[in-house]
Amino acid sequence: MDLPKGFYGITMESDSIGTCKKLIEFGAKMIQYRAKNLSSKQMLYESLQIRKLTKEANVLMIVNDRLDIALISGADGVHVGQDDIPPSYLRKVVPKGFIIGLSTHSLEQVLDREIEFVDYIGVGAVFETSTKDAVVIGIDLANKMVKSSKKPAYLIGGIKLSNIDSIKHIGAYGFTSITDVLYNDYGHFLEMLNKWNS
Repeated sequence: MDLPKGFYGITMESDSIGTCKKLIEFGAKMIQYRAKNLSSKQMLYESLQIRKLTKEANVLMIVNDRLDIALISGADGVHVGQDDIPPSYLRKVVPKGFIIGLSTHSLEQVLDREIEFVDYIGVGAVFETSTKDAVVIGIDLANKMVKSSKKPAYLIGGIKLSNIDSIKHIGAYGFTSITDVLYNDYGHFLEMLNKWNS
């Protein structure tokens, strides 16, 4: 399956449905549903609503961490971390064409054999971020990781309009920005995209 280049949207747990709608309005072609603190039942109900919204808009839907929720809701894929079930095991049970993304935080992880089983990687956190408790890897290491990756790499972590200029040279497949996109208007987002593509 072809992954969209450029921006990769991620919902905010405080308003998953509302932020999904905003990301669709902004033109995101791939959206990750992330909810770390909800019950499984709440997650399922939200994911079913998000699947409906994304399907109507022809947008890819990825579920963070929870393969069970991804499969039940009919999502296009799942995104997992280094401490979750390894992609090689996930690949055995998912349907053909199902997308698997993996978070990476070091060069060793990018070169690990598990990468064979994923469709893309997340590289970060590039900058300080309040979104999740992540180790900041910095621009230089992010650059090395992207250039060493055999799979499309999306930069993540603290990316905003004020610093996107400093990472566009890396040559990543795309980037994600949560708070700086969702707390601002379309004009702000468009300026980010223009800088990324310049």
